[in-house]
Amino acid sequence: MTLAELQENAKEHGFEHHFMAEEGGARSDGTGKLYTPDELRLVHSNSTDHGTDPGDEATLFMIEANDGTKGVMIMADAFHADPHKAEIIDILRRNRAA
Repeated sequence: MTLAELQENAKEHGFEHHFMAEEGGARSDGTGKLYTPDELRLVHSNSTDHGTDPGDEATLFMIEANDGTKGVMIMADAFHADPHKAEIIDILRRNRAA
């Protein structure tokens, strides 16, 4: 699937907002609220893989906040990934496994 198709699928499942990573958490474009990682839950993730250029690969993470806000965070699967995104996703993955 392409990234656009993954985003459309997420939206069909109620994940309408985008979470932007910041130091200390993620901000929702819908509410403007800054959520700490403890207020977020990783619901599902999907990756794109076009097999040609590794720079085109990305993962879409479906995230739900404790107040019911649902959104996505997209992270490039590149060497220079956003460190704030990587930190938040790492915490959410660990929390999910616990």
